[in-house]
Amino acid sequence: MAYYLKYRPQKISQLDLESARQTLSEVLKAKEVPHAFLFSGPKGTGKTSSARIVAKAVNCLKLKDNEPCNQCDNCKLITEGRSMDIIEIDAASNRGIDDIRELRDKIKLTPSSLKYKIYIIDEVHMLTNEAFNALLKTLEEPPKHAKFVLCTTQAEKLPGTIVSRCLVVKFNKASIKEIKAALLKVVKGEKLKIKDEDLIKISQEADGSFRDAVKVLEQLAASGKVISSKKVSQVIERGMVGRNLDEWLLMIYKGEAKTALDWLSEALKEGADISQLTVEAVNRLRQVLLGRLGVETKAEEIKEIDQVEKLIQLIERLMRAGREIKGAVIEILPLELAIATTNKPVKPVKEQKLTTKTGKLGLDEVVDKWPEVLAAMRPHNHSLEALLRATRPVGFDGQGLVLEVFYKFHKERLEVDRYRQLVEEVASKVLVAPIRVKFYLSQKTEKVAKEKFAKDDIIKTAEEVFGAEVS
Repeated sequence: MAYYLKYRPQKISQLDLESARQTLSEVLKAKEVPHAFLFSGPKGTGKTSSARIVAKAVNCLKLKDNEPCNQCDNCKLITEGRSMDIIEIDAASNRGIDDIRELRDKIKLTPSSLKYKIYIIDEVHMLTNEAFNALLKTLEEPPKHAKFVLCTTQAEKLPGTIVSRCLVVKFNKASIKEIKAALLKVVKGEKLKIKDEDLIKISQEADGSFRDAVKVLEQLAASGKVISSKKVSQVIERGMVGRNLDEWLLMIYKGEAKTALDWLSEALKEGADISQLTVEAVNRLRQVLLGRLGVETKAEEIKEIDQVEKLIQLIERLMRAGREIKGAVIEILPLELAIATTNKPVKPVKEQKLTTKTGKLGLDEVVDKWPEVLAAMRPHNHSLEALLRATRPVGFDGQGLVLEVFYKFHKERLEVDRYRQLVEEVASKVLVAPIRVKFYLSQKTEKVAKEKFAKDDIIKTAEEVFGAEVS
């Protein structure tokens, strides 16, 4: 069993994050436990673990000092993940209104064995607007036998109406001291030998995440119980994946897809975490970009990565992959696709000027006015506006406005006649010029963009990515 699962806290008093431990301890002392919690904070800080502890606490048959006993039948069912009354939902892949409607239908049924049904919704900010509206009705009038724990890394994306119905518990980034304490539990339990200063190094590199720190320790322990300072330094210097991150990024930048994919395969064999690797890659490229733009950073540059526009495109691809990983059918696929598509860098459609009533209108002016087009679209169709926010103007030949679309499903919906006509109507009014709109899938050449736009291999629904349901 992975260390972070094996040593997952099972009581409030065992939570590694002191602020969350104190808050939840006080809440559970109250006679009435809130029907809805919102756990908000960075990844790896214990939100889901805390949600499961709350589920045990409200259902424990032998509650002692407001803590679950972990010995009664109810506690064992929850700890072992066998309770039918603890429903965990990943909002990243179950984000549509139909998923929440199904929840609303089933929530009416009484618990099968526990006192309370507990709904734990992870990454709740990923729900669509329609799904949020449906969830709100349930939060306003929940049955007495149900409680909710909403978890998110981006609380700012939640509607205020949802937040106001919940008791908010903030999970801040863990301190180095807190992470080191969590690592010491693993060291003691696994009988590892590692220097105190090396534990501090791992804690610093984990960037406030207990889970990431424990994963690194597990990676180090894979080669033996005695962990040397040299091994710790090697892992940290190589981006905590055991291989040279800069070399890999350069492979991707140059479009050497096969070599980069081989590197990725080896990194995974060595225990690299896909999500963490993607975050580290984006952060490293960010440092390179800031350096190229003249911003002083402590990081070394990667000299061969010298084209700013191409660098920005690579960062955007990896960022999209990072967002899609959690909800992907095959976890590694979004990152593999991001690597594969660097063989042929995007060529922007050349800008052309147009003389109109307002003078010369070019692509730059269209880009500047694009937010106005989006704002003007909202009163007509807010879902269509949401889809348009996932596009960007990349070409203007005088009358034809070319919009880059990143997902096949989006392009198909936008090309429906009534939607395309509405976009043209609104854009024409804002830009004060007769506009014809064309859409093309990202990562295609200029030739394809000007013709009928070839079909893309990447299939992604609007519900999976942006939650837009065009009506």
